[in-house]
Amino acid sequence: MGVKKKLIRAFQEIAEVRPTGKGRSNKELKRVQDFLCRFGYLKKRGFKAGTLDKKTSEALSHYQRAHGRRVTGDFNKATRDQMTTSRCGFPDMNKGIEFSTTCAWDKTDLTFTFDVGTNDVAGQQEFDAVRSAFQSWAAVTPLTFREVGLGDAPDISIGWRPANDPDLDMRGGTLAHADFPPACSVVTNSLPKPVHFDDTEHQWVIGRRPGGFDIETVALHEIGHILGLAHSNVAGSVMFPSVSSNLTKRSLTADDISGIQNLYPPVAVPTTKELLLQRLETIEGELAEVRNLVGTLP
Repeated sequence: MGVKKKLIRAFQEIAEVRPTGKGRSNKELKRVQDFLCRFGYLKKRGFKAGTLDKKTSEALSHYQRAHGRRVTGDFNKATRDQMTTSRCGFPDMNKGIEFSTTCAWDKTDLTFTFDVGTNDVAGQQEFDAVRSAFQSWAAVTPLTFREVGLGDAPDISIGWRPANDPDLDMRGGTLAHADFPPACSVVTNSLPKPVHFDDTEHQWVIGRRPGGFDIETVALHEIGHILGLAHSNVAGSVMFPSVSSNLTKRSLTADDISGIQNLYPPVAVPTTKELLLQRLETIEGELAEVRNLVGTLP
């Protein structure tokens, strides 16, 4: 299990780019433009490489707004610091248009399986952490998640992969990736839908540890995508696109719950009063039938 590690600083190539103002040229800025293309803020054509032109400035403004930074349209230190934080490999935008909640599964009983784990933690702790993440989403939706075998046609497959995963490249600072449900998939066209963790460039841990990333924290985020949620611009939410090492975020926020319940409305549970009134109506109906029957007797 696992692959040889080569731990990195997230998006080191961005960290080396000096701040650049609108209209200025800086050949290193092409790295920032590549980053903006990779995560959906900038189309691959229509901008001048190495120049902070109008299109690049607009893309930077979108990025700053989405990450709670002061919107300037410049490439400044605050923006550079945000870009060099480890993050999900999923784009924030689709061809310059923000994702919202996308689509839901057409069923509420979903199955999942595990394939390859990681050597970073003992035993099968990584799988237990993912199971806990599934239960957090189950607690606020009508969804159920059943673990099945690899050969049982699962809906979702979870595993650890090299950073250059053929599904979606995770090299350079992305922690993991997933996909949306089948009706709006953007990564794969078939089942099972992937939840893949980068096992080349990051250290996986249970809980908080300097330089390590908590498995349950990242799994909770990626399962949100599998269920149909896009990235959120609410800092502190599970679906915010970036996360630091030495941190746990295992509880869904109001923003996360609101988003998932828009896709999967909770089943209303009747109150005791409502149940009693329903029972009373049933009894009254039965009594009416008895009266009618008695009225027909000689």
